[in-house]
Amino acid sequence: MDSYSDLILSEEPRKMKSRPSVSQESSSKEYEMKDMAYIQYLPLYKAVDIGDVEATLEFLKEHPDGLTASISADGDTALHAAVLAGHIEIVVELVKQLDAGDLGIKNRSNATALNYAAIGGITRIAKDLVSKNEGLLIVPNQNGLIPVVVASLYGHKNMVRYLYSVSPKEELSPDTNNKNGVMLLTTCIIDELYDIALDLLQHYPQLAFDQDSDKDTALDMLAQKPSAFPSGTQFSFWQKWIYKCTSATYLQQQPWRH
Repeated sequence: MDSYSDLILSEEPRKMKSRPSVSQESSSKEYEMKDMAYIQYLPLYKAVDIGDVEATLEFLKEHPDGLTASISADGDTALHAAVLAGHIEIVVELVKQLDAGDLGIKNRSNATALNYAAIGGITRIAKDLVSKNEGLLIVPNQNGLIPVVVASLYGHKNMVRYLYSVSPKEELSPDTNNKNGVMLLTTCIIDELYDIALDLLQHYPQLAFDQDSDKDTALDMLAQKPSAFPSGTQFSFWQKWIYKCTSATYLQQQPWRH
C-alpha cells in the first residue's frame, strides 16, 4: 500500500492543473551529487518516515543537531518529514523541542512544514504548528500561495476553515501583489464553502471581479454550479448572498453611478 506521504505528493491541486504541483516543485536529483551531508541522518529519516517515535527521539538525543538539519535530498527537516508522513505524535514531540523560529525552516522547494500540512489536510498538525508560530500562516510557498490557499487547492475543507479562521485577512486583500485572495474565493465556491466566500467578499468586494491564476472569476465559478443559472433551480442561501454582494459591487463601479 502506498504511504501517506506518497499519496499526498502524488495528489493534484484542484486548480492550476497546468502548473507544477505545490508539493513537488523541484527535483531532488540535481542536488543529490552536490550535497550528500544528509546521508548521516538517514537513520533519523527512516525512523520518522515509519512513525517510530522512540527511535526518532533516541537519535535526536544522541545527535541534537539533527533537529534542524536537512535530512533528505530535498532539504527536508525531521519536521517536514513527519508532517509529510502524517505522523502526529512525532510532530508533537518535534514541535516541543524546536524553537518557534525553527518551525519556519524551508526546504529546497521553499516549503515550510505548515505548507506541507496544508497539502496533507491533517488539521491537528496545522494547529500544533500555528500555536507555536503564527507567522507560518503568511509564509508563501514557491508559487506565492499562503497555507490557507494551498489547503483550498487540495480540497481540504476542515483545514481551510481552520486556517481561514486564524489567518490575517489583509493577506487576502486584492491590494497585495499576489493572487491569494481571489484564489481562495474561487476554490471556496468550487467546494461550496459559501460562508467563507461570502465573508471574504464582505472584507474585499473587489475580489468578485478579479481573475485568479487560471483567469477565472468568482462569477465564473458560480456559473458552473447548476443552481446558479437563471433557468435552473433556485439559488442556495449562500449563493443568493454572494450574488447580491457581487451585483452591488458591480453597480457601484459603473460610471453613471458617480
